[in-house]
Amino acid sequence: MIKIILFICLSCLSFSGFATIKLPSLVGNNMVLQREKPIKIWGYGTPGEKIVLKFAEKDFTTTTSSSGKWEITMPKMKAGGPYQMVLTGENKITLSNILIGDLWICSGQSNMEFNLKDVFNADREVNAANYPQIRLYSIDKQISLTEKEDTKGSWNLCTSDNAKYFSAIGYFFGRRINQDLKVPIGLINASWGGTVIESWICKDGLLNEETFGKKAQEVSKFDTATYNKNQRLLNNKWVADFNRQDEGFKDGNYIWGNANSSNWNNINMPNGWEFTGKPDLWEMDGIVWFKKEVELTEKDLQQNAILNLGVILNADKTFFNGVLIGETDDAWGKVRNYTIPKKLLKIGKNTITVRIENYGGDGGFSNKADQFYIYTNEKTTNLAGEWKYKIGYKLTTYNRPEKQINPNTLPTLMYNNMISPLVDLSIKGVLWYQGESNWDRGYQYRELFPRMISDWRMKFKDKDFPFLFVQLANYHKKSDNPADSYLAEVREAQDLTQKVENTGMVTAIDVGDAANIHPKNKQEVGRRLALLAEKQVYNLDADSLSSSYESFKINGNSIQLKFKNVYDGLKSKSGILGNFQIAGANKVWYWANAKITSKNTIDVSSDKVQDPIAVRYAWEDNPAEANVINSKGLPLFPFRTDDWKGISYGKK
Repeated sequence: MIKIILFICLSCLSFSGFATIKLPSLVGNNMVLQREKPIKIWGYGTPGEKIVLKFAEKDFTTTTSSSGKWEITMPKMKAGGPYQMVLTGENKITLSNILIGDLWICSGQSNMEFNLKDVFNADREVNAANYPQIRLYSIDKQISLTEKEDTKGSWNLCTSDNAKYFSAIGYFFGRRINQDLKVPIGLINASWGGTVIESWICKDGLLNEETFGKKAQEVSKFDTATYNKNQRLLNNKWVADFNRQDEGFKDGNYIWGNANSSNWNNINMPNGWEFTGKPDLWEMDGIVWFKKEVELTEKDLQQNAILNLGVILNADKTFFNGVLIGETDDAWGKVRNYTIPKKLLKIGKNTITVRIENYGGDGGFSNKADQFYIYTNEKTTNLAGEWKYKIGYKLTTYNRPEKQINPNTLPTLMYNNMISPLVDLSIKGVLWYQGESNWDRGYQYRELFPRMISDWRMKFKDKDFPFLFVQLANYHKKSDNPADSYLAEVREAQDLTQKVENTGMVTAIDVGDAANIHPKNKQEVGRRLALLAEKQVYNLDADSLSSSYESFKINGNSIQLKFKNVYDGLKSKSGILGNFQIAGANKVWYWANAKITSKNTIDVSSDKVQDPIAVRYAWEDNPAEANVINSKGLPLFPFRTDDWKGISYGKK
């Protein structure tokens, strides 16, 4: 009998411990709920458990389903707050400081992920980022083979400490909307650098898609462990072969670690080497050696010293007076902080040598000058300034294997982790900045981008929420002669996506950086998106539209172009009109002369083309000389009048 009673007691305790309300991370203190739409609150509990929700002086009741999930839909509310929410089941949860306002998802790849702390005038912007009516939520970065219901994270107030690691574009957008409309703003950062668009579409959204449809249906069965094991072996072999190409590495020895650098070139560090203005380092990947001499006195030699080099892209080996003192393999974001043994220190000149391996993308020292120093028991010596450098190897074939599963290994992975947990929310809209990783598949992007928008709207059960996006910024060297362009074809695919209902685009072709795929002027991009939202979403009288191509007419040896959204008229931002190309039936392109002939027309011609049939504008990776703007200062969208097959046609 005692055993039976004990069993019943333990069972009751176990049931009582399990029968508690659990909320997803998105439902919490400081959250923003979407105004003027039904508000859904959901969570988990024991099947059959009664849930009572009290909010804004109203009670709502439901019962947990057999699957262990419950949800309550509250009626529309106007902007306001703060409110308190109390949920009662077997336990009680109280949530506070809740606002009703507009909820925007900020998604895409690295230019959307780009932090506020890294923009132009970052210190000033971060210090000013205190807006209690703006709330921030960042989705954690994980890879999931199946659609997740929850995400790790929490809602935070927009303060300097919280905003500096948040999406800069999202922040500048939200700040403008909050200031102009006087409504609370919730921003959800669901972005991951370097990701391709097919990873952001769910398996249902990719059904019957010719390239990724079948693969998407099989993702949940993927053997990650075996794949990672095999890939690490392949990657290790590739890196070993890569390092053997280094001129500073011979017969197993790093001979440049102790080499004389008198004939090496000068360079200012810290910086990404592609941004230093050195022609031999422009868009270069491979191995570069750096040297710096520092003077030490007898007082500096009493203890071990510390060498802080900040973050290095990608891997490094670091020497002091020719002796290896530290090395770090490819590790994103890891600060290099190495101990220099006391026995290596000497009075007078000491040499720091850093060998950097870069396998693609930015290479070099990625930190601020104040994080670049050597510290002895006597003093701290800043290492910013002039260094010496020498190239050990230039990488020319980009065939590095993945070292493990990543967001681009399979379709759907980003949707599964970043978007799936959000679909129960009512939202105002989406901000999107992506396309760089689909750079060579512009024609395919024409189909995938609208497909993704449709997919998300279906999953959110909101068939036409606003979807605003950024056209890719100018990047790479300016072309000497007209030529086909991969990035131009992606920009064209983005422009064509404006045909999808309730979408809108702003361009960044004039605020990019030739040497940096991550330009720092996120203020203007956020401003343009906010103006577009005020016009298209909030129906305000905002001057937000870029001019765009409408039609053309051949007039003998010239072509007249007609444009819309010119406001008071077209004009040049700087001198003569630039970046126009013209071609005849032979499809050979030449730089063209262009002249504004009326409020909304431009005539284009070239002495080299007597019978022109087509014109292109800003049709290159970096249309640096594209300078046509409307009277509101917004740049003319890139365009072409022809429909000739581009270089990405057929690429999957």
